[in-house]
Amino acid sequence: MTGMEGAAGANGTVSPASVPASSGAALAMQVAAGGQALPGKGAAIVAAAVALFAEQGFDATSVPQIAAAAKVGTGTIYRYFETKEALGNAAWQAAKRALAGALAPAFEAPPPTDAAPEVAAAAFRRCFLAFWRAAAGFARDWPAAFRFLEFHDEPRFLDRQSLRLSEQVMAPIHGWIAEGQARGVLAPAGAEVMAALVWGALGGLVRHAEAMRSGLGPELLATTGEALWRAVAVPRVA
Repeated sequence: MTGMEGAAGANGTVSPASVPASSGAALAMQVAAGGQALPGKGAAIVAAAVALFAEQGFDATSVPQIAAAAKVGTGTIYRYFETKEALGNAAWQAAKRALAGALAPAFEAPPPTDAAPEVAAAAFRRCFLAFWRAAAGFARDWPAAFRFLEFHDEPRFLDRQSLRLSEQVMAPIHGWIAEGQARGVLAPAGAEVMAALVWGALGGLVRHAEAMRSGLGPELLATTGEALWRAVAVPRVA
């Protein structure tokens, strides 16, 4: 991808400010394998793969297409990744790590167990809305990574490391839901159901925005966030 290596920082990350948002392969992600920055052209290859997998799907994307987008030779890709599946896993892991990084600041320590119910409810609501804004910001600012994760959920080529990473990313979300339910703030639905409700709503908004050629405006996001909070909270605190 043009300019990717020059835009990457010392830790292998690419910042939104350093890569044009209009670029099809512009990704705010740590393009990494096992959490370590890839050397040389590896970051550009992974970023190009994410963009193409998001646009065309894994099966419809060829290694030569990825090489062309990354501006490397096809043989260069196989020096970094033994197979297309290995590259697919690296791309998936990069997108998952990027998502986890975007969501992490939204979580805050739960209120003390002896906090008044209204204090606990306010804290969980604040955290939920921060999480919603962070997820929406990720989808808005880095659509290729979001699309790859949204439209290619748990694809068949994922290896154990990718599946384990997916579980690790979801663990704090599930833990937050369990804590909220134990405190009588969140409705007693399964964690997977609640996560799917929020993520599905975001995916629907993104698809609608794409179809209407409109953006995810702050008013729409705020209104949707409040509606989702009322859906996941128990009636007395919603």
